[in-house]
Amino acid sequence: MTFALGAGSIRIDVTVSRGQVCAVALSADRPQGLAQMFVGRNPQEAPQLAGRLFSLCGFAQSTASTLAVAAAKGEPVPDGGRRRDLAMGVLAERVFETLRALVMQWPTNAGARFAAQAAPALRKALAASQSIIAGAARGAEMAASVTTLEDAAAALGAAKTETPSADTLCGAILAELQGADSFPHRAPDGLSPDEDPAVVDLMRREAGFCTRPHLAGRVVETGAYARLGDVLPAHGPYLAARFSARLEDVRESLDALRALAEGKTGDLAGLMRSGELSNNAGFGAVECARGRLYHEAEIGADGRLSAYRMLAPTEWNFHPAGPFVETLLSSRIGEGETARTRVSQLAALFDPCVAFEIRLKDAVHA
Repeated sequence: MTFALGAGSIRIDVTVSRGQVCAVALSADRPQGLAQMFVGRNPQEAPQLAGRLFSLCGFAQSTASTLAVAAAKGEPVPDGGRRRDLAMGVLAERVFETLRALVMQWPTNAGARFAAQAAPALRKALAASQSIIAGAARGAEMAASVTTLEDAAAALGAAKTETPSADTLCGAILAELQGADSFPHRAPDGLSPDEDPAVVDLMRREAGFCTRPHLAGRVVETGAYARLGDVLPAHGPYLAARFSARLEDVRESLDALRALAEGKTGDLAGLMRSGELSNNAGFGAVECARGRLYHEAEIGADGRLSAYRMLAPTEWNFHPAGPFVETLLSSRIGEGETARTRVSQLAALFDPCVAFEIRLKDAVHA
């Protein structure tokens, strides 16, 4: 979720001794106090502002805000057409954001080698997702937009079959990762929708929780691997397993999108959820491309927003004592460009919402 007003970045300092990681330090240079921009506004303005502030996952941000504000007003978004439209937009954006990251941010030259194939597919995916998000299409038009998104994902190797073809971008990336065995398998401690009330309670009570979230005794992860890691094979290279989870998430999102386009209903609580809290407060949670996103809104006696809080998936995954750091510590990543590539691939598969910079140093010179 890159901030439209200056994205910032994460710096990853990795100390290596004889090819093994012995220390990791993360430092973030990102805008602070964005939530304060909501305070004092009319609650109806919040979803539009949320969508404008973030250039990535903007619809997920707007949806989380919509859910939070509605719950704070005691008017939760009802089941039916409006909720279906929000769900379809979230799913379409989730598919596009995953594809965009693989095409534009993969740290090796796979994207360049498949540029002729990937660029038009990504443009089609963007147009289709925007059409679905806009909600203007209905019936056959909506089904056609879903088909276009499916075809774009398939052209990149991210849909239809479990193993992408070798002549696609995703097939080339998976082939790279099958030879990368630097990291031991780590079972994810996934953030569950059942934990939404506890997370939101901590957001409200603990200063700084939204920038350094934590649950006692746990190393919490959110995102595709956290959702699907426990059902994927526990053998083979760890990076390949993380990548496979991203592809499976695209497939499942497309299946859910197709079902909604055909008028089928299902349980959307895992995808998005709202809850009314005490004192004219409410929250919205949305499962976006990078994981579970939270917005919490409070309305004062004057009818305006008196408090507002946001918690992005990156704050869990790139916590200084979080799953990215835990995975990297003690791993054998080699030296030089090999080490840099391995760290870059791991970071890309945790997929932060901002750019990242990697600095490697040898323990002898640290």
